[in-house]
Amino acid sequence: MATAVVSLTSDLVRKKWIREGLLQAASTSFWNPYLGRTKDSIIMQRNDTNASDGHTVVFDMDGNLSGKAYKNKTTAFGKGEQKKKFSDKITVDRYRIPVDNGDEFDGVNIGDLSITQHSDSRAKLADLWIRWKDQMIFDIVMSAIGPAPSHIIQPGTAGVVTNTWYNELVDIEIALRTGDGMLTSEFDAANVDAAKRAPLSPFRMSDGRSIWLFVIDPATAGQMRKDTSMTNILQQADQRGDANRLIRGLIGRMGALHIVEAEVFFGDNADGLNFESSEVEIAGMRQYDVSNNAYSGEAAFDSNATLWARNVILGKTAVQVAMGKMPDYHFQESEDFGIKSESAVEFWTNCQKINLTAENDDYKAAK
Repeated sequence: MATAVVSLTSDLVRKKWIREGLLQAASTSFWNPYLGRTKDSIIMQRNDTNASDGHTVVFDMDGNLSGKAYKNKTTAFGKGEQKKKFSDKITVDRYRIPVDNGDEFDGVNIGDLSITQHSDSRAKLADLWIRWKDQMIFDIVMSAIGPAPSHIIQPGTAGVVTNTWYNELVDIEIALRTGDGMLTSEFDAANVDAAKRAPLSPFRMSDGRSIWLFVIDPATAGQMRKDTSMTNILQQADQRGDANRLIRGLIGRMGALHIVEAEVFFGDNADGLNFESSEVEIAGMRQYDVSNNAYSGEAAFDSNATLWARNVILGKTAVQVAMGKMPDYHFQESEDFGIKSESAVEFWTNCQKINLTAENDDYKAAK
């Protein structure tokens, strides 16, 4: 070649180009701050560039020892605990998001030639990919796909807060620390787990604090802000000025609960809580329409009906995300002398709640 310039059609340029766009757009992701590559993260992501459609990514984790000590001359040899090993696996699938670049003639006609350019398509596809990935995680933690939560904390009665919100948060934290007070079935107070559940492992922040991430929707956040007990506490405990939580409308941290308000989902969805059938306009929490048995995005959903909020509490190693081959950028011109074209971002991924399988012995009490 006479120059070092490589065509956009080259694999080398195309993959690097779309990856740069995705990295730039990642700053807008709701879940990005909670994502890491170790089991200490809330969302554990593993990248396996050899995994394409139908390939399996394996998560391998160690467990803590739980054996007892033998006193004085009591024989200890032969009684050593076998080191615990746990694993989980996830199969990645291939997804593509296309966009119509239009006709340059039409772009000139409206005074916006950039709308037909690949750089514009890359930026828009990267932005949509981040929102799509966020919605995938939102729907997974809200029990759309995969195993349902092993245990559920139900404030008040039938999803309605009857206690003060401060007391509810105290009760929730007690349940997380002790394992007591968690139901094994939604809205079924009689179905309390006979065996005590292990406390939910907290996530350790960079400054050493151990917290649980409590993701709530705007309706729940509004209830908290209107609650007299919460208002009084924030009034007395929080400093005045621009950073005051009452003035800023933030809730923040209460005890070991790090409360974060997420957006509400906007978009079209033909199949309940399912990111695969969703057209994502705004990624966020979905509400449930009790009267019409429909979630946000479904045609039957009525925002004026009785709505239930479903919020999530996450500790460490809650969700796993697998990324296969590096995302790729494709474009295809029309057969009519290339006057039109379409672009697409192609990626290999999947997401699920972490459901560990004991490779040898499990714990006796703290399952």
